[in-house]
Amino acid sequence: MQNPTKKDAILPVSVMLCMHSLIALCVFVIPVMAPQIGMNAQEISLFVPVLYLSSTIFTPFSGPFTGRFGPMRMMQACVLASSIGVTLCCLGDMVFMFGGAACIGLSLGLATPAASDILLRYSPSSIRSLIFSIKQAAVPLGNLIAGLLVLLAVIIGWQYALLIIVMVGISIAFVFQPFQITWDEGRDTASHVTFTWQSFITGARTLVRDMPLRWLAISSFAFVLLQIASASYLVTYMVQHIGLTHEIAGIIYAIAFSGSFVARILFGVVADNYISPLKTLGLLGIIMGAASCGIAQYDTSWPLWLSGLMIFLLAATAAGWNGVYIAEVATRAPKGQVANVMGMSLVVTYCGCILTPIVFGSILTLTTNNFPIAYSLFAIPAILVGFKLLMLPGDYE
Repeated sequence: MQNPTKKDAILPVSVMLCMHSLIALCVFVIPVMAPQIGMNAQEISLFVPVLYLSSTIFTPFSGPFTGRFGPMRMMQACVLASSIGVTLCCLGDMVFMFGGAACIGLSLGLATPAASDILLRYSPSSIRSLIFSIKQAAVPLGNLIAGLLVLLAVIIGWQYALLIIVMVGISIAFVFQPFQITWDEGRDTASHVTFTWQSFITGARTLVRDMPLRWLAISSFAFVLLQIASASYLVTYMVQHIGLTHEIAGIIYAIAFSGSFVARILFGVVADNYISPLKTLGLLGIIMGAASCGIAQYDTSWPLWLSGLMIFLLAATAAGWNGVYIAEVATRAPKGQVANVMGMSLVVTYCGCILTPIVFGSILTLTTNNFPIAYSLFAIPAILVGFKLLMLPGDYE
């Protein structure tokens, strides 16, 4: 669309927010419900890497798939794939859960580049960070719903709670069917879905040669370490280390990630109007690292409100950077290569997602479930990258 207005962006961002919220819910609901399902920290450390390994494998295909089928069709397929993944998880057996993780990971890997293609066409540059931040607010919104579903699972059982997600996902995929006509206009129906090493190399070369894109990818790797560590382990941390009940831990988790929903939108406004996107990301890296170190200092003398405040601050920042990051990658990508460059940048991000549970789980195993050590170590990369982004030359802003 030529010269889109602010009005043009309202409908696309609303639909993408809804669809991404469902996918994010599917990503986080199993780790959040882990204590009720009967999964320990080590089993979570197997489930989550399978999910993000699937994302990493399929993300490079996002460009060819989006070009052939259209971004809206891709989003519908992603919602259905994540619903199938949750259905497999309902069976309870770890083998089926790994299959479910792979399906959910596939949907996560293909969804962001497809949605970015739509939003870049319909969002004016003056509010682009805000628009992408609103869409990426789907991640904390999914976390919020996952935390609330912990309470519902106590009443009706975790499998029935998961089946509700499946029914909602199928409904969403079909309700938004009419938008295919407009948003998939221009797709290349004559092309074949192929992936060549040349397309991989082109995307990788763009990231390596462009300094801002390179450091955006590196920052996403560092930041996602804390994002996954907080999203996947905070409930277990509160239950095992702080000694809270599942219900109280779920409420605190839900409140914390509801705050990050608002924070993502706020960070988008800041990046559009007050501080450059790169410097906004730098500040967020330093703050989330400091919050992670703060959580590591917990002891039994702390009042509940102070523990909740530190968890809230970590959730708001560790789950609040994505919108500014994705908007900046989409803006800096060469014309016509948004899905490809976005996909390759997300490969770096998902590598961090894969390593997080492996490394975090290994630290817990070696230290006999010492969460403070794990959260302290994971704070270091975010702080270092945060300072680097702040020191980038002004020419890159």
